[in-house]
Amino acid sequence: MMRDLYQILGVERTASSDEIKKAYRKLAMKFHPDRTDNDPKKSDKFKEISAAFDVLGDPEKRKLYDEFGELATRPGFDPEQARQYAHAREASGGGFRWNGGQGSSVHSTDDFLKFIFGDMFGGGGQAGFDDLGAGGGFGFGGSGFGSAPRGRDLHQTLNLDFLQAIRGDQLEIHLRYQDRCPACGGRGARRGAGACQACGGQGTQIIDRTLKVRIPPGADDGRKMRIRHQGSAAAAGGTPGDLVLTIRVQPHPYFTRKDRDVLVTVPITVEKALKGTKLKLETPLGKVIRLTVPPGSQQGTQLRVPGHGVQGNDNSLAGDFIITLKIQLPARITPALAEAARLLSEDVTLELPGQMQYVE
Repeated sequence: MMRDLYQILGVERTASSDEIKKAYRKLAMKFHPDRTDNDPKKSDKFKEISAAFDVLGDPEKRKLYDEFGELATRPGFDPEQARQYAHAREASGGGFRWNGGQGSSVHSTDDFLKFIFGDMFGGGGQAGFDDLGAGGGFGFGGSGFGSAPRGRDLHQTLNLDFLQAIRGDQLEIHLRYQDRCPACGGRGARRGAGACQACGGQGTQIIDRTLKVRIPPGADDGRKMRIRHQGSAAAAGGTPGDLVLTIRVQPHPYFTRKDRDVLVTVPITVEKALKGTKLKLETPLGKVIRLTVPPGSQQGTQLRVPGHGVQGNDNSLAGDFIITLKIQLPARITPALAEAARLLSEDVTLELPGQMQYVE
């Protein structure tokens, strides 16, 4: 059984979205591979933290996790089918709750998987879950009673690093999920041939396959990508479901994103801020540029590089790359520094707002 996701992030189940995000950022910065020299144990911890936030950081996924527990994190999970199963169990008497969810008693998810594929309705599953009808979650995809059934949608998280999301990429992803046995169509047996040898009469198989996916530039955290007909197979020659990918963008050690702009804070000495200097750096798009820091730059002065931020989903102009200067002051003040500061202050005129004034 997987660890409780709230425990992984170190928050209570009643934690707010901001508290969850704050806890995630703190842990992600601590265990980020770029800060841990790719230590394998810490890299695994980072993956565990990211997986927990993928669920708890998404209000819809968090709600399902609170209701169904671990089952809600499985690829291809369908909440409507899960609720149908829960109602069936309750109708047979006794309380019910999912592993990790809310309720009066814990029940294994294995029986639920059988329920999805019809095994709980007698005859080795020959009735088929599609026979229940009544809409997309039950295999009909909203196409009307009697029409060819549609396969279930598969849901999977796709973790991208920050620059990958900004620049776009083509990835090969691995899909692993439980589905109808393609040999017997989920019935567990072939006509006149006894139990299906491919699935041992279970009606389901673990499906493993890979798929190449193109990630467009500017993919945002939480964005969902739907890939048509790459989901679960359908019975009776129906249309396969879709693959729905939820993108999770990992934090960068020093870049952050605001809408289509990419931000970075760069420290600078008092001398360089006063005299001006040149700054060489690589933009988020991978281009090395040189910038002029003008003489007399102040704390918070921003240098803007147009068109080197995030590309819009509608192919509109990209945002900007914004460099904010942070004047680094010495931590230890010597008499010489104090005198230099006094001399610097002689040529500075302060205009305080309202009735404010400095007092000795």
